[in-house]
Amino acid sequence: MKRAQLSLSYFFIVIVSSVFGVSTAVGQSSTFTSSISSKSVEWATTGHMTIEGKLEAGIHPQEYGLNVEYLDINANNSYVYALLTLVSHVQRGSISQGQMKWLYERAIASAVPRNYIEEFMAFDHRKADLEEYMISSGGDSIARVLLYDTAQMIAYGDRYDRRRRSSNSYRKVYSDAARILGVSPGVSRSIVTIVKQEVKLLDTKTRVFWGETPYTPPPENHTQN
Repeated sequence: MKRAQLSLSYFFIVIVSSVFGVSTAVGQSSTFTSSISSKSVEWATTGHMTIEGKLEAGIHPQEYGLNVEYLDINANNSYVYALLTLVSHVQRGSISQGQMKWLYERAIASAVPRNYIEEFMAFDHRKADLEEYMISSGGDSIARVLLYDTAQMIAYGDRYDRRRRSSNSYRKVYSDAARILGVSPGVSRSIVTIVKQEVKLLDTKTRVFWGETPYTPPPENHTQN
């Protein structure tokens, strides 16, 4: 199995190298020349982040329509802490295991290095200052997307937890979050509608992709030549 993993890792490195010009071993700092930009970038050993603290945009352009190539790691971390603080506040100091699972998966998809993700998981959200983290992550400019992520974290987290809430319960939680963030009721309804549509879309994708042909992992003793 280890051999297969190494082979797959090597295959991935070869593909990435051919596209982006990476020419160093895994786990080492590297000089990266993007096909988009001719400027060389030196990468930190943690992965998708430069030594100056510029985080690759990861899923942000696809998920949020955010047209950037990099994010500042400190601002990104503050945003996550603001999200945790807000979700905790509207749920009376509680964040479920399913909601933390959603956050963990989103952080991975957002190219956040693992050491920061571990800090997210250990964050004391009950005593945090939302305004402080809002200011250091973008202030009012991130209020709408923060409401979006709050609704996502709660809705998808409840799915992981197999928890059912009434429509009124969700409505109150989301309206409380919108009020705290200063997002108007009309915009708030639009954001919540997007999340509801995405949850339904996930149900459809699950049914179409896996309903008749459930995923079957390869055997553990499988090796790739």
